[in-house]
Amino acid sequence: MSVDPLRDFAGYVLRRASAVSQADLSGRLNGLGLKITEASVLVLVDANRRMTQSEISRMLSIASANVTPLVARLEERAMLQREPIDGRSHFLSLTPIGRALAKKAKAQMQAHESELIKHIPASRRASFLEALLAIWGDEDGV
Repeated sequence: MSVDPLRDFAGYVLRRASAVSQADLSGRLNGLGLKITEASVLVLVDANRRMTQSEISRMLSIASANVTPLVARLEERAMLQREPIDGRSHFLSLTPIGRALAKKAKAQMQAHESELIKHIPASRRASFLEALLAIWGDEDGV
C-alpha cells in the first residue's frame, strides 16, 4: 500500500473534504435544476428581502462582473425580479417560483449539512465550525 504524505497537510485535507461536500450538495441541487451558486443566491435573497447585487457579491465572494449574468439567468428563469433603486442599482426579490425553489434548495442544503455534520463527533461540532470560520477569516462568524 502506498503512503500519502499529503494527508498531513491541513490545506490538502480541507480541499479534499470540500470536494466531497460540494459534489454531494451539487447532486442534491441538480435535482432542482440549480447550481450551488444559484441556490445560494435564492436562499440569500429569500432571507434578506430587497437585497442588492453588490451585497450578494460581498456575501458570496463573487466578483460583481460574475453576479450580473448570474442574476440575469435567474431573472430569465422567472425566479428573481429587479426593482430599481436609482439609475444603477436594483433591489432583488424572489418571484413565487423563486420562493418555492429557495425553500426546496434550503431543505436540500439542510439535509446535506445533516449528513455532513454526522461525521463530526457532537462534542467537537462547535469547535469544528469555529476553526473553519477562523481559516475562512469570517470575522462575523467568530
